[in-house]
Amino acid sequence: MQIEAATIAGRSGSFKVTAYWLDQIADFKATVDYPVVIICPGGGFTYHSERETTPIALRFLAAGMHAIVLPYQVITADKTVYPTAIQQIAETLDWVTKQAEQHHVDCQRLILAGFSAGGHVVATYNSIATNVTLRGQYQLDQGQGQHAAIILGYPAIDLTVGFPTDAATRQQITPDETLWAAQKTVTSAAKPAFVWQTATDALVPAENSLRYVQALLRAGVPVEYHLFGDGKHGLALADHVTTHPTKPAYLNAPAAEWVTMALHWLQRQALLPKDESF
Repeated sequence: MQIEAATIAGRSGSFKVTAYWLDQIADFKATVDYPVVIICPGGGFTYHSERETTPIALRFLAAGMHAIVLPYQVITADKTVYPTAIQQIAETLDWVTKQAEQHHVDCQRLILAGFSAGGHVVATYNSIATNVTLRGQYQLDQGQGQHAAIILGYPAIDLTVGFPTDAATRQQITPDETLWAAQKTVTSAAKPAFVWQTATDALVPAENSLRYVQALLRAGVPVEYHLFGDGKHGLALADHVTTHPTKPAYLNAPAAEWVTMALHWLQRQALLPKDESF
């Protein structure tokens, strides 16, 4: 494995990503092009949770995927989150596509994964970038690379449904109401989605993911949805790797199955080899 800290020159300024590139296996005596997962961690639009960066990347890496961690634009004193955050996804897809030959990337298998606030970013990108009416308006049509599917963990979807709790924060995320509710811009061109959340999430109500899933279903977009009966917000892997030593509530064996479920779903989408077990 190679770990690369890269700087991408975006339209709204440079930003950094961390790439985890799988090595070729010499024993094969043939090259293998791998899929890529681009990970947008949570953090309430104010920071990036480290529990949803390297641990998530390494889990997907073990399943035979390159992994990229994207610390997208968050709220600062002089910047809103949008539209920069979704433009950064487009620019990261363009950058990954240009690495295809060097790192043996299968550009037909580029997957986006987002958690909590990062889930809002990914869901919004999935809606806007595939919406022929809106993608040019937000400058998402200027680079190479197109995602094939998305994975969402306990995502914020609609900024008026529980998170954030105040209008001022909503304005700091973006004053553009078109980007407040990802479910409202879904079209039949949106990419397939795997979504999971817990029914007892006290920070981002499950109604968020339900609204997005319902919008995808109405549009005829393939979706798989898992609502676990209980669990805190921000479970990440929900195992010992991402559980704080003094907060055992982040251990959740049923929810920890989401990774295996997502990988099998990717197999059914023909984005991972079908004969692989996880």
